[in-house]
Amino acid sequence: MKYRLMAVVLVLAGAASALPSWWGTRGLNRVVDARTVGAGRYNVGLFANLGLSGDERTAVIGNEEMEITNTEYDGTGYIVAGFGLGRAAELGLRVNYIVNQMKRDGDSAEISGDWEGDDGFSEATASLKWNINPNANSVWFGIMPWASFALYDGGNSSYVVNGDGWDGIWLNDEGIFELRRPMISAGSFSYGANLLTTFNLDPAALHVNLGYHKFNQSFEYTDLRYNAAHEVTATQDVDIEVEDAVLYTGAGIEYPVGTTTLFAEVEWRHFMDRNYDNGDGEDYDDIIQVAPGVRFNNDGLAIDVTGSFALTDFSPEWSDLGHGIFQSGGTPTEQERADRSPFPQGYAPKMGLGIGLSYTGTFRNPPAEIGGRVYDSETGEALYGTVTASRDDVEPVNTTQEGSYAMEASRGEITLTGSAEGYLPSSETVDLASGGTYTVDFPLTRIETSGVVTGTVTDIATGQPLDAIVSSGSVQAQTGSDGSYSIELPSGNRNLTATASAYGPESAMVNVPAGGSAEHDFQLGLVVDFDKVYFDLDSSVLRRDAKEALDEIAAFLLANPGVSVTITGNTCDLGEEDYNQALAERRAEAVRSYLVSKGVSESRLQTVSYGESRPDAPNTDEEHRALNRRAEFVILGR
Repeated sequence: MKYRLMAVVLVLAGAASALPSWWGTRGLNRVVDARTVGAGRYNVGLFANLGLSGDERTAVIGNEEMEITNTEYDGTGYIVAGFGLGRAAELGLRVNYIVNQMKRDGDSAEISGDWEGDDGFSEATASLKWNINPNANSVWFGIMPWASFALYDGGNSSYVVNGDGWDGIWLNDEGIFELRRPMISAGSFSYGANLLTTFNLDPAALHVNLGYHKFNQSFEYTDLRYNAAHEVTATQDVDIEVEDAVLYTGAGIEYPVGTTTLFAEVEWRHFMDRNYDNGDGEDYDDIIQVAPGVRFNNDGLAIDVTGSFALTDFSPEWSDLGHGIFQSGGTPTEQERADRSPFPQGYAPKMGLGIGLSYTGTFRNPPAEIGGRVYDSETGEALYGTVTASRDDVEPVNTTQEGSYAMEASRGEITLTGSAEGYLPSSETVDLASGGTYTVDFPLTRIETSGVVTGTVTDIATGQPLDAIVSSGSVQAQTGSDGSYSIELPSGNRNLTATASAYGPESAMVNVPAGGSAEHDFQLGLVVDFDKVYFDLDSSVLRRDAKEALDEIAAFLLANPGVSVTITGNTCDLGEEDYNQALAERRAEAVRSYLVSKGVSESRLQTVSYGESRPDAPNTDEEHRALNRRAEFVILGR
C-alpha cells in the first residue's frame, strides 16, 4: 500500500509539472519543454504580463526644449491550450491580446495630454511538437514548427497613435513608432521552428530552445516634417514591407520543492537583418531578457508568478521608422526606414511582472496510473533500472533511488518489463481500465556475470604442447609448459582464439556458463613461409641480401627448437647438367653452414640438390634465370 501511494503521488506530480507555456505546449512560460503533455491529456492556460519602461527624451513644446521621461506600459495576454497527440506529439494553440500605452511626463502632459495607445487581439499561433527520447528518462530532443496569423481588432490602426496631443515629435493621429512596442501585431503572417532539448537532472530539469523565426511587417502612413511653429513644411508617403529573420535562444531550469516549482528563464533574440550601432560600440540588434518565477501546483491546477528584466538597452532613434532623419531635413530611403523599423513583437520592457493560471487534465477516458518498485529478489534492495512497455505510445521510465517508478497508459492489455544491469529482466501483463490505479513490482534475479574456460593448445601433427596465447576480446591467458590454459570470461557465448608463433590461429565459439566452467582444446597447424635465398651466376657465395634473410630464418629456428628443415639448392639452365647439380649442392651447403654459424644445430638441417631440374620461372631470359639461382626451405615439422 505504501508503494501504491508513492506511485500515485509520483504520477500526480508528473501531471502537475506538465503545464503549458505561453506557446500552449508543455513548458515553463517562455521556454518550451521537449517533453509532451502526454497521451490523452490536455492543458489550458491564461497568462498576463505587464511591462514597465521609463525612457528619457528631448521634446520641443511651445518653442521650448525640455527633457522629459515618458513611461511606457505594455500588456500582453495569452489564451493557450495544448493537446497530447500521443507519447511523442503535442499540439499548441495561442491567441494574444495586446495593450500598448504611453504616459507622458508631467510637464509635457500639461500641454499635450497624458495618454496615448491602442489595444486589441493581435495574433493566433499554432505550434506542433514532435520529440524523441533516446536515453529512457534522461534526455529528450524535439522540434516545434509554428505559424502566426494577424487578428488585429484594435482602435484606429495596427500601431499606436497620438490620441490627444503633441509630445514634441508627433501630432494627432500620427504613429508613435519610437516606442518599445508600437505595433499591435508582428505582421500578417509569421513563422519559424524551435529545436528543443530537455535534460532530467533529477529532481531538476533543464530546457534549451534554439530557433529561427521569420516576420514580415507592413507600414503605410504619411511622415510629416515640422518647423518650430509646428507648421508642416514637408511630407513623405511611406509604404514599405520589412522582413526580419531572427535567431532565437532560450533556456530555463526548474526545481520542484513539494508542490511548488522554482524556475528561471533567459531569452536572447538576434535580429539578423539589423545593424544598429551609434558608433560607440553599443549595438541595438539584440534583445536579452531574464525571468525568474515560481509555480504553485495543486492537483493539475497551477498559478505562476514571474518577473522579467531586460539586459539590453533600447534606443528610440533606432525605432522611429526614419522620422528623425526626415525631421532633420534628410530624405530617408526605404532601407534606412526599414533599418529603423520597430522590432516585431516589440522590444523587451525594462522590467515586467506576470501572472498565469493553468490546468492540466485528461479527456473522457483518462489513462490508468501504474507504479511500483524494481528490487533484488533475494535482498529486497532497491535497484536503479528501467521499466518499458509493449506499446509505442508509452514512454520508458527510470526508477528513482528508492527503486520506485510511475507511468501512465490508456486502457487495454499491456506488458511491462522491469530491467536492471546485472539482473535478469522480468515481465508482467496487465489489463488496464480507464482511470485505474495499478501496482506492478519487479523482483529481479541477479545474473552470475562470469565463468571459466580451461583446455590445452597442442601441435596438430605431433600432439606436443605449444607456447600459445588464448584470447577473447581484450582478455587473454598464456599457456603453461604443458600447453594448458585457464581464462575467466563473462557468461554467454564467447569467441576464443588460440595463437602461437609459426602456427595458424584457431577460433571457436564457447558457451561460458554463469558461475561454472567449460572446456575447449585447441590444435594448431604449423604455418611457416621462409624467404628464398638468391645467388649470382655460377656462384655459391652468399650475397648481403641472402645473409639478411638467413638471419631472420636462424632467429625463428632458434626460437622453435623442435622445427627441422630441408634446404634445397637450385640453378638456371646455363652450363652442363652435371656441373649445375654440383653447383646447386654447394649453394645448399653454403646456406646450411651459415645457419650453423648462427647457432642452429646441424641435426635439424638437411640439404638436397635439384640442379636445374626444378625451375621457379621459365629460363627464357636473364631476368627469369636469376629467379632460378636459389636455395629454398621445406619445413619437416617437429
